[in-house]
Amino acid sequence: MTNMLLILSVCFIGAGLLPFFRWLKCKIRKHHWRVCEISTITSVVNTRVSPLDLVQQQSMLISFRFNGDMHSVVVDLDEPLFNLYKQGQLCTLLVDKDNPSRVYKNALLWQNFGSIWLFAGLALLGLSHFIN
Repeated sequence: MTNMLLILSVCFIGAGLLPFFRWLKCKIRKHHWRVCEISTITSVVNTRVSPLDLVQQQSMLISFRFNGDMHSVVVDLDEPLFNLYKQGQLCTLLVDKDNPSRVYKNALLWQNFGSIWLFAGLALLGLSHFIN
């Protein structure tokens, strides 16, 4: 029983650390990108009639200021980012300094799931230690 809890806790801890390693890899790879504050977010709607399997994913138009110039990009709809913007909170995105049309949204969703898996793994590790 103790060995099973130990193996399960190691698996949970591993599943919890994977999103953090991915986040760290993205941060290192994007070290030459610049953080820009989002000026406006507008929902983009496609009004063309088409078959259901050809319907495009919902999008949003994000406007931001980069090197004193206003730029806009169309990205996939990100509900958490859109809700934070509607609440008036500061929202940022990473912009490629060589090509401002390439952006990366700062989403913390996977870090939240990773922390849940990590804490569950640590709890199981502690439980396996105390049962022994």
